[in-house]
Amino acid sequence: MAVSKRLSGSHLLAAVSLVVALASLAAVAVLLLDRGSAERTAAASVETIVDEAMAKLNLPPRSVELTSEKAMRVRAAIKQGDYATAHAITGEVLTRSRLDGWSFEPFATFMDNVSSADDPSFEARLSQWTIEDRNDAIPLLMRAQYYFDTGWFRRGEGFIAGIQPSNLKAYDDDMGKALDDAESAIRLNPGIPYSFALRLRVLHGSGMSLRMKNAFEEAIGKYPTFFRLYDVVLDTLEPKWGGTIEAMYAFVDFYAGHAADDSPLKLLYLSLYSQLLDTASVSCSDVGVTGDKLSQCVGSRMKTYARPELDGEVRVALQLYDHCDRYLYGTAVEPILIAMVRTAGGDAYSTAVLQNMADIMHSNTQLKQDKPGRNNYVIDEVLAESWFVKGFYDNALTKDADALSDVEATSFPGEEEKDLALASIYEHSGRVYNKSHQYIGMITSMRAAIQMGGRSIEEHFICYAYYQLKDNDAALQACTTAINRDPTNLNARYWRGQIFSDMHEMDAASQDWTIVADSENNLRAKAAIRLSMIHFDRGDSRGALDVLDKYTYLYDPNTNDREDIAVSYNNRCYAYMQLGELRKALDNCKASLEYGSLPEAYRKEQELIQRLGMPGKDL
Repeated sequence: MAVSKRLSGSHLLAAVSLVVALASLAAVAVLLLDRGSAERTAAASVETIVDEAMAKLNLPPRSVELTSEKAMRVRAAIKQGDYATAHAITGEVLTRSRLDGWSFEPFATFMDNVSSADDPSFEARLSQWTIEDRNDAIPLLMRAQYYFDTGWFRRGEGFIAGIQPSNLKAYDDDMGKALDDAESAIRLNPGIPYSFALRLRVLHGSGMSLRMKNAFEEAIGKYPTFFRLYDVVLDTLEPKWGGTIEAMYAFVDFYAGHAADDSPLKLLYLSLYSQLLDTASVSCSDVGVTGDKLSQCVGSRMKTYARPELDGEVRVALQLYDHCDRYLYGTAVEPILIAMVRTAGGDAYSTAVLQNMADIMHSNTQLKQDKPGRNNYVIDEVLAESWFVKGFYDNALTKDADALSDVEATSFPGEEEKDLALASIYEHSGRVYNKSHQYIGMITSMRAAIQMGGRSIEEHFICYAYYQLKDNDAALQACTTAINRDPTNLNARYWRGQIFSDMHEMDAASQDWTIVADSENNLRAKAAIRLSMIHFDRGDSRGALDVLDKYTYLYDPNTNDREDIAVSYNNRCYAYMQLGELRKALDNCKASLEYGSLPEAYRKEQELIQRLGMPGKDL
């Protein structure tokens, strides 16, 4: 195995001091804001602090083009109609890719980054490519990926009941087209394992079906040791997708029960354990269990769901670490462990598994290591996420710093793998700084993540942080950069809309907020409310009411928080008042007060009662 060690002693020192360096600089930034407000915190001052923080990280220079960057070059080539270049780069990545049992890399990473989702011009170029090279599987596979990414972008990650009907229909249409293209690509070239995995991911959204069963059997007939194929089906068998616990056990026992102890398929038992924990958490949440009682409920469910011998089967899965490529095993097991520590109410179970994994990886779970650099960095990353989920942000940063140190002591297959490990840790630090409102730390960590990893799904943190630091020019530029790199980054669109609004560029703000309001993003309600306010500010009460009526999710307690519901009803009350429909206005003000205690809603309610000549007892 090739060894990649690219952090010098000075780099290691900078990594270990990450928490102290960024925390102190963040404190300076807060002091600047407290002492002089926006006027005293000049843009130059913010940039100086950020530059100092970046210098302290002393990041190693990259000397290789990342797979994600190659994907971006292919995206640009497709948009320009340069299909020869797109095919050449894709072919080179495909030739280098190997099926290692866990995954098909680097092609899977390449495909996850190549699409320009929800971009009709990109779709048109892809369609033209499929016509020009009608006997080539590559353009069909590219278009299948585009439809898959676009469909999930439109659908979002929520439950079907909360999805806007238009988005759900668009999702169904996109998945149908993705499935057709994936199957056509397989017929043209069955030698690309990724095509079979993508087809199963497309079918997953509709639950277990005869078509998915047949697709799975065809896939494992061709690639019997490809773990990803099995994991997609196991996930589909989870009750929240219409499956059953019995079906999950039967599936794992059939395919992993008789596999050799060093087979990648043994990891299915760990995946099963994680999904049983998720099922327990979801079932408890569905019956309204929250807070301290959630852990008790999950524990009670797990006593029923987890059969006695499952602990031993999970232990065998964890012991794969000693029987296979340790780097590849780490990349396979980390997302499962992360999912477990994120499962609400499942802390006791995830902690036990993590401790077993740490023991097998010759690591420890202590917060402060006696000898930094001795742990497996995967353990530190999962521990950092565990502390983050619990709300102990300083502890999370401590483990991120440990992870950086441990990366230095780790042998990687190549330079790119090490760069991506560093990027992942810095990205996590950015998420921690976001929660603790340390905006300089957010900017610095996310810049480091992008510098080492090429891109980040959290790039909007940079523009949000600049916005909080009152540097609208830098915030606007950062938001636009994030959107140009990934047009589906709706958080960046929301905050750019806010920046445009502060700059009194209301048409531009409206354009960004409309895209967010029409989506399934978690900021959609706030975007819709702000759209209504644009109309109110223009004296257009009818336009405001049209917005408030269009987005019915504004009033749904299953998908929206009580504060936003209260504001939405309050705004609709005001719109009806302005339009002279007083009875409807009163109904909406009363509804607002059922979800919150806005003084404005109460004042309007009193006024409406008087204007309607109603007695006070009707309150």
